[in-house]
Amino acid sequence: MESEALVLFQQTTRGTGTRRFKVYRVTEFEPVDEFADRFQTYLRRNRFPQEVHKPHWLEADGPLTEGTLAEIGEGFRQFSTFHLFAVTPRDFQPFVAVPTAVDVIPALSDGVRLRVYDAADCDDDHVPDPDASPTLTIDGDSFERPLSGPAGEDGLLSLWHLFALQSATRLADDPSRGDEAGEPDEPTALVPDGDSVIRIDLRDRAAVRRLPSEGVFVNYGADAIPADSLDGALTRVLKESAVHRYRYARHLWAVRGGEREPSLAEDPDGYGDERTAARGEFFYDLVDGFGKAVAPFSSGEYGGLVRADTTTRTDTFSLSGRFEVDRDDVVGALADANPDYDPEFDKTAR
Repeated sequence: MESEALVLFQQTTRGTGTRRFKVYRVTEFEPVDEFADRFQTYLRRNRFPQEVHKPHWLEADGPLTEGTLAEIGEGFRQFSTFHLFAVTPRDFQPFVAVPTAVDVIPALSDGVRLRVYDAADCDDDHVPDPDASPTLTIDGDSFERPLSGPAGEDGLLSLWHLFALQSATRLADDPSRGDEAGEPDEPTALVPDGDSVIRIDLRDRAAVRRLPSEGVFVNYGADAIPADSLDGALTRVLKESAVHRYRYARHLWAVRGGEREPSLAEDPDGYGDERTAARGEFFYDLVDGFGKAVAPFSSGEYGGLVRADTTTRTDTFSLSGRFEVDRDDVVGALADANPDYDPEFDKTAR
């Protein structure tokens, strides 16, 4: 499921059956604070005894589908879409999807080229002039070991990699979505960024599509993420999670190149064990940093583990209790987790 953002409208309450949502696609939702304020006004002015309807002022495609939070969470494309908003009779809940893939440098190195241009050297459609020279280029050569510059520890990719992979994933799924700016065999996305334009070229579709799509949803409107505004909380989640991910990505790149020994996995049999351990460590960083704001309908074993450990139903927006699994145990706990676990249907938990 892919979009700029998905808006879920609750169709039933728990008193009348399993809570289900109709799903709509929207593109105009920023700044999030204004989007949320408008929905809060909409909810105050209306009463919804059975279900919530799409307001007339919301320009949206759909409904695309209908389902429970768990079904929608499992169908979400983590590197393709980040935003999900749930609208109930009483509240507006904003979520951002944090991809749990950490071994992302091979996809960046083999699959993506970034070039930055001055906006003054681009036309009204952000297409660079044929004679314009990029102010910065990040391609396969930028990832020569040891990493430095934009691909290094404090380089631009510590944050930019998330949005580069978002654009590349969309182009890999459907090259026709690209902008008319590149070579036919290299679909291109043009992203305006202040006084600059970032040109993202997809060089290798397979390298990008190998990335796993599981992810953790974070409710950045929850009290567990204090901030002056929703936009501030969203920025915090995206930045903190991106920095953590890229730290593990750099470690795995060094292990892959023989510069560093595996240090995260216990008695690793191969590179895959170190990658699995890094993914578990990254997941722990998320639940440690964002606490109860982690959504119980997060996908795969990640959602199954947080639901089991906190005794939280899938059909809710935040965790019922504190995540108690230790960092030393998180990799094993994820391996044993049941992705379909829901304490609501576990008679032994009562």
